[in-house]
Amino acid sequence: MRQTFKLALSLCVASLAALPAQAKTPIQFTEIGKKAGTNDPALNGTGPMFADYDQDGDMDIFVSTEAIGPGIALRLWENDGKAKFTDVAKARGIDLPGTLGRGAAWGDYDNDGDLDLVIATMPPNASGPPGQKPKHVPTTLMKNLLKETGRPNFENVTVAAKLMRKDNAEDAKIGGIGNTGGGIGFIDYDNDGWLDIFHRNADGEIDNALFHSNRDGTFTDVTAESGIAIQSIVKETNSQGAPSWADFDNDGDMDPLVTNEGDFSVLFVNEGNGKFTNVMSNRKPPSGLAFRLAGNTQGSCLGDVDNDGDIDVYLPLADQANRLIRNDIDKGQGLTFTDITKESGAGDRRGARSCVMADFDNDGLLDIYVNNGGPQNVLINDVIDGFPPFVRFFIAWEPDFNVLLHNLGGGKFEDVTKGSGADGFGIGSGVGAGDVNGDGFLDIFATNRTYYNAFKRVNIAQESWLFLNKGNKNNWIKVALTGTKSNKSGIGARVTVVSGDLSQIRERVPAHGYNSGNEPLETFGLGARKTVDYIEVRWPSGIVQRVEKPGVKQIVEITEAQ
Repeated sequence: MRQTFKLALSLCVASLAALPAQAKTPIQFTEIGKKAGTNDPALNGTGPMFADYDQDGDMDIFVSTEAIGPGIALRLWENDGKAKFTDVAKARGIDLPGTLGRGAAWGDYDNDGDLDLVIATMPPNASGPPGQKPKHVPTTLMKNLLKETGRPNFENVTVAAKLMRKDNAEDAKIGGIGNTGGGIGFIDYDNDGWLDIFHRNADGEIDNALFHSNRDGTFTDVTAESGIAIQSIVKETNSQGAPSWADFDNDGDMDPLVTNEGDFSVLFVNEGNGKFTNVMSNRKPPSGLAFRLAGNTQGSCLGDVDNDGDIDVYLPLADQANRLIRNDIDKGQGLTFTDITKESGAGDRRGARSCVMADFDNDGLLDIYVNNGGPQNVLINDVIDGFPPFVRFFIAWEPDFNVLLHNLGGGKFEDVTKGSGADGFGIGSGVGAGDVNGDGFLDIFATNRTYYNAFKRVNIAQESWLFLNKGNKNNWIKVALTGTKSNKSGIGARVTVVSGDLSQIRERVPAHGYNSGNEPLETFGLGARKTVDYIEVRWPSGIVQRVEKPGVKQIVEITEAQ
């Protein structure tokens, strides 16, 4: 159950340069993975996905894994409300043994009031145990049966939902998408109130796929007619990480930013008629020219880092400095972006794999946490058997420290990792934020890579970290959304919270970074402010709702007005 704890921890907010040697950093965490039961040594995980899948009032965590080691399967960590977790994946029918997971996403695809799960996968190679034929588990849609049976167990409905590509014989044969998934997410790109699915493909010569909901629990592949295919735009369509969809141009629908590993990122504008226009190379608005950056990018993190009312972008890069790209649509010239990496101080260089934006100290500004993995300098074919000769790519082999960037305002960030308690050292993969103990402060769950060859571990065993936020005296408010005319999950809704001189927006996005997802609540830090003037929600349907003067330190549940 949700609980509120009043913490008396006094945190200093001055810059590190002005702090005495023994002073604490502005944001403090304690690593509790082993105590919480989630450290999972030697797990080869992708990213964590927070959700209250059983609707008991606390945040649970799903971890998609590459199940190629002994005893490894997908994880569903159920929270007891006090940050103690139990893996219930097998009991809930969602462990899917043998699955090579490559990301997942929570969303109510059938609008029945509970959260379903879609899991991206990749085909097996010959690196399994000797003499055992590898199992091919395709990308899978799991329906939550909570509303039907009263118990949150899952049923595989991939075939019934027709979640496979148009005119693809292999998909039809195996009953789902068969090529290498790079990530997956729920979105409602046409605002019809039903969640669609975007599948990212990591096979360099195969395109991503967009599936439109038929509003009856089934899907249709609309990739070609929508204009969202990228094979004619970039040379290397190795599309990795969670789908990056947000309303970048503030027109009420979600626009996709497709990041690629080894090639340019592509920004599309949603035209609102089921069609998308590539604006990556436009020199005049709408322009995504700032994303014309080749690099090993695995997803992105999205949020309004400067509180100017639009969505900015942070790109984690494994082969160069991370990039912070500011949305300048508020300047009145149309949709344009500016790379502010250098002046912001956010351009860390440690082989980033994922990132998360969240207001960790509840001061009203979004901070950034980066899960690093060291340089990509080892050819996977040299350490893992079974890949065909045309599959040749580099992986990280040497771990590195993660980075916590504190938002100072004015477009400036400061590295406050040292002394924060969140400087995890490992070969990072995904990272997400969620309040696991209900105290109003966002905690961090970060996963790492452990590599296997023929079920034998071939690198130093990694583990997952759960960093518990120690909190401070700052106030906060959370917003939970339930759509009616819009999709039940509220994906695509924009929430504005105004408290005196502080105005903040959050957008309910499906996932972020490398196949990770934050809790499906929008958390707003208020600093020392003791009141909120109003909360405003702009739903995907176009309905705008306002809640006047809600109290602080609570979760405000808003159901879309009829």
